[in-house]
Amino acid sequence: MSCGSTTANSTYNIHVPARSFPAPGWWKIPLAWLVAIVLAWERRCQYRQLLELDDRLLADMGISRTTVEEVRRSPLYLIAWRDSR
Repeated sequence: MSCGSTTANSTYNIHVPARSFPAPGWWKIPLAWLVAIVLAWERRCQYRQLLELDDRLLADMGISRTTVEEVRRSPLYLIAWRDSR
């Protein structure tokens, strides 16, 4: 067969491996973790700030120091924290 032939029975197949890119939404999982950490940190700071207030200011808001501590340790807080993520 000459080089100018239009018919070819080539047994050579060139297979180029496809590039393996990460899935399109791969960045969402680390971003969700980061958001959860930031929200937990913010919530923690808010509870700390509430506990730094004196009892008179807490009473003006209609809550007591023990209420803040109980809510912080209650399973409802943990459930709300889990659901907010």
